[in-house]
Amino acid sequence: MLENLKKELSNLKEKVNIRYNTFEEDDFEKFLKEISQENSSIKLQKDTFLGEKPIFLIEKDKISIKFLGKVSGGEVKSFLDSIKIVANNEYHISSRILEFAQEIDKPVDIKVFTTNSCGWCHPAILKAVSFSVVNPNIKVSIIDCYSFPELAMKYNVSAVPKIVINDKVEFVGARDDNEFFGYIVKALGEV
Repeated sequence: MLENLKKELSNLKEKVNIRYNTFEEDDFEKFLKEISQENSSIKLQKDTFLGEKPIFLIEKDKISIKFLGKVSGGEVKSFLDSIKIVANNEYHISSRILEFAQEIDKPVDIKVFTTNSCGWCHPAILKAVSFSVVNPNIKVSIIDCYSFPELAMKYNVSAVPKIVINDKVEFVGARDDNEFFGYIVKALGEV
């Protein structure tokens, strides 16, 4: 399985940086170290100045995707797919919505609350990450509810995936491009 995961990341078009900070080294951190040694497109850097722990940032140019919490279970696939989306400038958004998303000129903060066993979290994460790749004004944080229960309580998370946009608009579940973008527009107060 490890070799399949490495193979998935072998054809990255551009370089990405992964900055992280953890409490202690775990299997996922060891895996990241191994793939970064074998893949010149991935630069791994432990950053003890990052406030929250555990935290993993996938960065390229002005794009920054934040994973807060232990990356395990289904979140591993979401993390690796997020690396591919960022490095390859891929996105899972229709061309119609793409044009509108590229025009956003205000900051958008998308929080996606997840758990490592959530079946619907993966498509919700990929949709949020895609919007961030399309427009760097859109910042995304994927938050594991078990690692950060205080944030889950603050945002009244009772089901996942729960998406909160600019602390104004929230919804539960994976949504298509049009509906997800509608929530972004509503959070910007442009409806």
